Amino acid sequence: MNRDLQLVSQGGNQEVLGPFGRSFIGEFPTRGTLSIIAVAILFDFFVAGGWISFLLLSVITIFLAIYFCYNYIEPHFNSRIGVEREKKLSRITKDPNHLAMGDIGRLLHGYGKSAIGQVWDLSGKGSLREAFEGVPADLSAEQRPVGVSGKTWVSWLIILTFLIFWWVALIIGSLAIFLALYLVGISEGLAISVSSLLIYIILIPLTLLFIHVDGSLDRIKEMLRFGSVKRTLILILAIPIVVTIIGWILTIIYAVVWIGIFGEPSINTDMGTDWESSSIDIALLFLSVAIVTPIVEELMFRGYILDAINRKHSDWTAIIWSSILFGLLHLFGGVFYIGSALIGGIIYGWIRMRTGSLLPSIASHMMWNTLALVVTYL
Repeated sequence: MNRDLQLVSQGGNQEVLGPFGRSFIGEFPTRGTLSIIAVAILFDFFVAGGWISFLLLSVITIFLAIYFCYNYIEPHFNSRIGVEREKKLSRITKDPNHLAMGDIGRLLHGYGKSAIGQVWDLSGKGSLREAFEGVPADLSAEQRPVGVSGKTWVSWLIILTFLIFWWVALIIGSLAIFLALYLVGISEGLAISVSSLLIYIILIPLTLLFIHVDGSLDRIKEMLRFGSVKRTLILILAIPIVVTIIGWILTIIYAVVWIGIFGEPSINTDMGTDWESSSIDIALLFLSVAIVTPIVEELMFRGYILDAINRKHSDWTAIIWSSILFGLLHLFGGVFYIGSALIGGIIYGWIRMRTGSLLPSIASHMMWNTLALVVTYL
């Protein structure tokens, strides 16, 4: 028997719904919800005046579709057949792996701030890391990972040593690869795209080596776990969409304030490629900037550095300092870029702390870089 019809037959009042109503029966996301999202994207495609407006409109309509389907449409049809979902708070308290995301979660699920303490139960916990991962803040010398020292300045020395080595490898490696490609006759744009892609691919094992030396590799693997379909959709779609909207708004405010104080910002966006370049150049640039770069940078800054600082300092101290270091990474794009990256780093760090997963920050970073790439070259 069809799963939807079976649920209908189990309902208290035995009311048989039509095909539209039955499509919203079951656990989120239902077929009806996915269909509405698809229709919304199709509608955006036809009414948008360009790629930028299409992307922005899609972000907004997808969020609205998820919000209204989850909170109103699906509960409406489920209640008509007598299938009442458990109260959200009672359900998530039974599931220790359920994501409760504070303000963002309240938008998507209706959780109130009062639910945070009950769901996460931070009483007696030294940090969110301890609450989520069960790792005591005061590890003994035998239990402490290799990268952790009993002295704060030693821990910072290790962190900065790793970071400087990572930066040097990034700069020298990309320049060396670019020069090698350029000298053999490859065009400047293609050489830039290939060198950027290759150096970040090389940095993946180097970053994982840092994390391994730090003794945190198993924890990083756990933070990259997808889990159920619902959990995955929340981590890589719902949260990133909200984060991208918030980041976009804050960056616009930041840009307006900057222009009001300092005038038009000087931004270096020349990567040797534009929309008139070959499809190979554009594809390699997209793969480098929008896919590989976010993965590597999130592993380094939200995977290693954030937690390394958090072992010696509070959550917000770790978020701010890791974001400052992340902002300095973008110095070559211009001083304006440092502030823009700082805003992104704070948002990604907060999301990483609240969810205990790297997936939302990676997906958010990918969305942001994709939008930035489109805006830059249009």
